[in-house]
Amino acid sequence: MRSLILTAAFLVAGTASAADVNRKIIAEIDPVQPTSASYEENVNGVTTSKWGGLVDFNAGGVVSTGPEIWTGTFSVKGPSSDSGDSYRREDFWPNERHKLDAIRLRWTITRWEQPSSMRGWFIKGGYSYTRINSRANRHTEAGGEGDAIPAILPSSDPGDETDLVSDLRHGVVGGFGNRWAFFDQKLTLNVGMSFTLNFKRTITVDSKDPNARADYEQMIADLPETRMSTRPNPEGNVGIGYAW
Repeated sequence: MRSLILTAAFLVAGTASAADVNRKIIAEIDPVQPTSASYEENVNGVTTSKWGGLVDFNAGGVVSTGPEIWTGTFSVKGPSSDSGDSYRREDFWPNERHKLDAIRLRWTITRWEQPSSMRGWFIKGGYSYTRINSRANRHTEAGGEGDAIPAILPSSDPGDETDLVSDLRHGVVGGFGNRWAFFDQKLTLNVGMSFTLNFKRTITVDSKDPNARADYEQMIADLPETRMSTRPNPEGNVGIGYAW
């Protein structure tokens, strides 16, 4: 009987201490992004830099709100003309270059399993804004869209001016996952999945090349990074951080 009373008292005390956990702000970074950037660069030959993070502000009870950010830079080059290669590699003629700079900002509202502490199972939804700037030095291709023959056979750097493409997207985001807290509820681990559905897209092209947009669309389609995809692909999210 005494052991049962002690066990019950321990459980009650544990529940009370868990309920007393109150966190105002949690900031996390995504450790997977730099690692995946290094892997993609080694495997696919695309110079890549990526990072991401989020901040949650306690809005009271089981609700929090805050921003999420993801950025990525991707650069692809064709083979050097000094190497003697005259074929296209990865859809690039020698000395062609293409670089993408992307940023995605989200503002989400999250409902948590555990009140006040922003931990446990959660569901979230909110607004997503994506901006992608494309700068390409590509040979102007002869013929219609999809024609792979340049107007002038490449023997040096592309002679045409830089092709500029700006891609702005507005969308909604939804997701779910779980957050754990360790070491006096200070360190956090967040694992989840999210989906982004864009409802508005605006593309601006500043180029004399009629295939500048097609080159850009092909670039984002070929990259392994799905955050720039035009389709609502499922996306894994991981975060480690600190709680105040």
